[in-house]
Amino acid sequence: MRNRIVAIIIAALLLAAAAQAQTVTYDMDRTAPFASYKTFAWIRGTEVGDDWNHRRVVSAVNRQLALRGMLQVDPSQDPDVRVRSHAAFDRSVQISGSVSAPLVFPAGRAGMARAEEILVGTLALDVIDARRQRIVSRGVAAKDVDVTADPARREKNINRTAEKLFKKYPTGK
Repeated sequence: MRNRIVAIIIAALLLAAAAQAQTVTYDMDRTAPFASYKTFAWIRGTEVGDDWNHRRVVSAVNRQLALRGMLQVDPSQDPDVRVRSHAAFDRSVQISGSVSAPLVFPAGRAGMARAEEILVGTLALDVIDARRQRIVSRGVAAKDVDVTADPARREKNINRTAEKLFKKYPTGK
């Protein structure tokens, strides 16, 4: 009985940790000439709802592309790739619980469950070969959004997300 209670507590803790983790997925065209991409320009996607966080996303992505030797140009200057982001938010319910049992009287158990509404943010980033007009790289990140985070924390989270989205981006170098 005691092992079962410990297993339930561990499972609840693992579920809570999993809910806080960021999920990042990638897909790319392995035949694309990534080494030849030297310039990029932004095109319209589905922007984050507020201007400050949209600018944070653009700045973080620009930094990642610059680290890969790419230069941002005006869309009218015929860039090698075009970049667009898509942001979406969804509400979900996170359920957490605990069980306690005194060691002396194992029959006297108590339990508690709590349901909390959370905001889940998803950011998708497409890199499009401008000449061939097709997506050559897509990264998608999803994470619980801390709506109480201060601006410095938001910026840090967005920068970390951009790093993860470009972690496996092939530069061809």
